[in-house]
Amino acid sequence: MLRPVGNRVPLPKSENKLSLPWKENYQTWLMGSGTEALSAAVMLAVGRRQLEGTTPEVILPAYGCPDLVAAVVAQNAMPVLVDLQPNLPFMDTERLDEAISHATVAVVGVGFLGLPERLEKLAKIASTNDVWLIEDSAQCFPPDCVREPLADCVVLSFGRGKPINLMGGGALMVREDHKSLAQNCLPQLPVFERKIDWKWKLRRKIINGLLGRRAYGLLRRAPFLGVGKTAYKPLSGVSRLRFPDELLDAGIDRAQVMASISEKYVKALEFLKPQGWHLFMEDVAAAEKHAGRRVLRYGILAPNELARNRVIEELNALGIGANSFYGQALPGIVGVADILGATLEDYPNAVAFGDRLITLPSHEDVTPRDVDVIESVFKKMLEV
Repeated sequence: MLRPVGNRVPLPKSENKLSLPWKENYQTWLMGSGTEALSAAVMLAVGRRQLEGTTPEVILPAYGCPDLVAAVVAQNAMPVLVDLQPNLPFMDTERLDEAISHATVAVVGVGFLGLPERLEKLAKIASTNDVWLIEDSAQCFPPDCVREPLADCVVLSFGRGKPINLMGGGALMVREDHKSLAQNCLPQLPVFERKIDWKWKLRRKIINGLLGRRAYGLLRRAPFLGVGKTAYKPLSGVSRLRFPDELLDAGIDRAQVMASISEKYVKALEFLKPQGWHLFMEDVAAAEKHAGRRVLRYGILAPNELARNRVIEELNALGIGANSFYGQALPGIVGVADILGATLEDYPNAVAFGDRLITLPSHEDVTPRDVDVIESVFKKMLEV
């Protein structure tokens, strides 16, 4: 089985020439995870406003990882969801405007499968309302704020299944005009050190081995491991992490040279458009000038949930690790609805997106033959 997502863990570079692409505009803090980095960004946004007697609110897209909710709740803030635009993974800006209140401290623009949110639009709304914009770039590298420092904070994740896989950890980038606030708060967090010793190297070897087709196929047959399942997990704390620059340097290096398979998917699946399928990543890339950008997975929208499920079943039977990603909008994930006080009916576009989404592997092990297999499954189903 070809794994759905995941790049291999690099070894630290022998020579450290770490040059962060964002260093001119952002100060970087290494964190225990991407979720902890986001929670720290929320902590700074809450601290900046210092609301008294009011629960601070943080705006999130209604379709996304439940870790977004956990990061906000860990700071005693209330997640407020905004529905998506039709057929797109990004927030409806009109709904975003309506969702902002006197208690809003931040808007989180979440990049999706390698495509950044439309930060320019979000930054205008955030600036008008004097709230922070946080770019969640856990699924994107490089973050879009490398082009222009529109976000007040940026979040990266170095966990499995992310563009840079360092077996855990993350980074919080704080814009230079907020560095005094960060320096007053972040040094107080506990610090853990990751040593690149024989234990780390053994773990790396095991993790990389499990990314192979045969090993992943065996893992998938063990349902008790919960591979690929989406679940809400409360965040117990926020910490900083210390590890060698040589490791981060190697991860950045690797992420920057990875080839993009998006164009192959676009050519292979172009015939789906007249059949009611939506290649939204192609549309976003063209509109936002992201053509050729490396993506974490390649996402398309089926005409309906039944067609989506049938294709996933057929692809997996042939060893292609396709899936529905999170499976449904945030209020439908166990443990999230109780926190939000919202229902799926409140977010029809996010529900429709979650019901129709298929993600296809886009990592370093995908071959032209895999793309041919994927194309043949779609053509067989549609009898093209």
